[in-house]
Amino acid sequence: MPLQVSTESPSAIAQSLESSSSKPSFLVVYASHVDGRSWCGDCREAEPLVDAKFADRADDVKVVYAGQKDEWRQAENPWKQAPFSVTNLPTLIKVTGNASKWERLVEEDVYNQKKLDAFVGPKTKQEQRL
Repeated sequence: MPLQVSTESPSAIAQSLESSSSKPSFLVVYASHVDGRSWCGDCREAEPLVDAKFADRADDVKVVYAGQKDEWRQAENPWKQAPFSVTNLPTLIKVTGNASKWERLVEEDVYNQKKLDAFVGPKTKQEQRL
């Protein structure tokens, strides 16, 4: 099942990620779609792999769109601001340790299966049984 896009504000998403428990939380930031397709080639490559990676996992994952090209290029784009600090699309953010550690997988690394697997981690035994 494809991941669901969050309609929460950036501040609400930041608060949610920062209040995560001992289990990692993830945020996927993609370029917005035009006519049903992302304007970002790297995002188009990444979406099916990211969807498949999280399909049967119990992880907390939020997906957001950073906007059309003109919105994305603006310095005040909320996803470019702290704590997200996204510089390139797509970006997969992992928050662990009660928000003390923010890690990022960026651009072509997001759709590199080995790097994606290493970043997200293996499925738990419980997830493997599902």
